[in-house]
Amino acid sequence: MGDRRWRRLRTVFTIQKIYDAAFEEQQFPELLKAIVAYFGAQSGFFAWSNSDNQTRFEAQYGNDPAFLQSYVETYWEHDLLRAQLFAFPEGQPAPVYALLQDPEVRESKFYREYLEPQGIIDNLAVNLIKRDNMIATIAVLRMGDVPPFDDDDIARMNELTPHLRRAVFLSSYRIRQANLIDAYRQSASGARDGLVLLDDAGKVLDLGPEIERLTGLSSEAAGRSALGKALARAVRASGPVLHDLEDVDGATVRLLLKSQAIDRNPFGDLVEGPGAAHAVSIVVLDRRRTIAFDSIATAHRLTPGEARVLEDVLTHGEMAGTPERLGMARATSRSHLHKIYAKTGTSGFADLCLFANRFIVTGA
Repeated sequence: MGDRRWRRLRTVFTIQKIYDAAFEEQQFPELLKAIVAYFGAQSGFFAWSNSDNQTRFEAQYGNDPAFLQSYVETYWEHDLLRAQLFAFPEGQPAPVYALLQDPEVRESKFYREYLEPQGIIDNLAVNLIKRDNMIATIAVLRMGDVPPFDDDDIARMNELTPHLRRAVFLSSYRIRQANLIDAYRQSASGARDGLVLLDDAGKVLDLGPEIERLTGLSSEAAGRSALGKALARAVRASGPVLHDLEDVDGATVRLLLKSQAIDRNPFGDLVEGPGAAHAVSIVVLDRRRTIAFDSIATAHRLTPGEARVLEDVLTHGEMAGTPERLGMARATSRSHLHKIYAKTGTSGFADLCLFANRFIVTGA
């Protein structure tokens, strides 16, 4: 194909597309599609992976799903180009056309069974981020009756590379903050006196202001303390863990720790390492607590009779004596209780007790 005609087929690329994707990672596939068109290529992929926690983020465009699957299942171990591409310095575009002309490469299983059947002419790749445990890469591929990438293409990729790097970091920072907010949201219903966030390795990421005041410890110091060991036990345990803590006044305080696994988008781990994987809710057991019964009644439109039944059964922890204590017919108390279940969306007495925990008020 003539060079002039080839150049006419290229599209104009707008840098703004890169930053649009940075603030909405769902746009990375469309960004990749635009980059592929900009370079007159036929397919491409963008990937970030972390070898420490085996997480991966990937966007791809124009690739044959059958060949992608065969790469994962068979050809990745025969990929003699991967190590050479990874060896290129961070931020430096690297075409592979010259390597593909090497007789040894052409005779390899990877070339004969994977590259040649797809008609791959060249692959222009960049290690956007290259660290010991993680890498972010973008690559565009030309296939069929087309020329390989030239110096002009490499210059174009050099212009895009700083923006692509920034977009990866911006996206990761944004996702990390969203993960942090979501971690609190996921675990808020279990938190009483405090909440501690930890990563997969048990490192304390956020001790929370309540626990900092109680212990006088920072997040970093807490990880090395007896509390840190208790938090680690809570993460490993299937149920609550008790821990006796010496507070800032030297008094012994008994804590109940309960861990909950947190779902997160691993792309957010890029900027500062692993994010929150566990949230440990902490309850100070010797604090006086009451339930805001009036608030429950108001929020769920309980009648005065239903409100009286609710307070009685939760205060005494049982339902059998409610009619006698309230001077109410047994059938009436049962009717009130079933209406309470319906209005609060609970399925029985145990569920109602869990529901009431949302309305606990801590006393002095």
